[in-house]
Amino acid sequence: DKEDIKIMKGYEGDPAMLAEAEKFFLTLMKVPEYALRLDCMKFSYEFKPQTEVLGTRIENCLKAGNAILESKEVQELLHIMLVVGNFINTGGYAGNAAGFKLSLLSKIHEIKSNKPRMTMMHVLVESIEKNKPDLLHFYKKFDGITNVAKIDNAENERELRELKKVLDDIKGRMKKLDQESADKFKEIIKEADDFCLKAKKGIEEINGLEAKYIKFFVLDKKNYSLQECFRVFSVFCDKFAAAIGENKKRREQEERLARRKAEMAKRETLPRAKKKGMPPPEEECVIDNLLSEIRGGLKLRKTKSVGAAESKALTRNLSIKKSNQESAEKWRKTKIAMPEDKLTLNGDTPNPPVDIAQIDIGVKS
Repeated sequence: DKEDIKIMKGYEGDPAMLAEAEKFFLTLMKVPEYALRLDCMKFSYEFKPQTEVLGTRIENCLKAGNAILESKEVQELLHIMLVVGNFINTGGYAGNAAGFKLSLLSKIHEIKSNKPRMTMMHVLVESIEKNKPDLLHFYKKFDGITNVAKIDNAENERELRELKKVLDDIKGRMKKLDQESADKFKEIIKEADDFCLKAKKGIEEINGLEAKYIKFFVLDKKNYSLQECFRVFSVFCDKFAAAIGENKKRREQEERLARRKAEMAKRETLPRAKKKGMPPPEEECVIDNLLSEIRGGLKLRKTKSVGAAESKALTRNLSIKKSNQESAEKWRKTKIAMPEDKLTLNGDTPNPPVDIAQIDIGVKS
């Protein structure tokens, strides 16, 4: 502060009576051109960090800008987009377009498809995966474009002007220093001069690159800048990469759904006992088995074999049973044909019919 300097210069008392800060200030004022020396020291410390940031921004702008213009992959991708767009618009007024606006790149992910959760970006990615798989990961070559899109070349020019102004001021004042002191800052001053020339050339190349973009993509100079072009490509690359992952996830979901449907269809064709959650054959319900046998016809089971004597007795009993049935039938017919008062013959009462249920046919188990 000039007032502090004036006060300290006018002090004629004992320096030992001053505080430490005032003592340091009084000693510093005795150094020739101390203010210039401080400014040179400050510039030396701040110069490298400031130039590194500015130089990196300019370099990244030039690198990304030239990469997009020179990329054959980007040109081929834009051609595929044009073909897909003309196919979609077939029969309409826009169905035979010779090109499209650059702004469409940042809006293609908003164009809905007739398939749920799919956009034109997903369709484009799917088409490239099938027909041009070598283009699928083109965006990896433009990883830094997101950061470059935030850089305004006008800001680069402003920072360079400020740096050049400080440098020119120090260079003009260094004439007051002695040769020995000036030589200490000579190297940093030369390095600053070289950087300013290089940065100025880079900024001019960026301005020329903007003109190339306007011509190459047929843009309106009033509405487009290089920064806006970088922003459009940045959005497109981000959405393109996201669509790749979304397509992969959707295909996995569709495959799982298809497998589930196939398993359900297969389960429906299996016998009831083999379906999930149904008991195995040995645990089937008795009623279900019985109904199944009735539908298919009863099968006779083997009985215990009988001997010759038992077989003869069985035949005899069956003959007796048949004879008794015939007698009972004759008696019934006779009773119907004759009146009740003439039911006797020669004073004898006819034998009553034999009850078949009382006959033991003698079958042994």
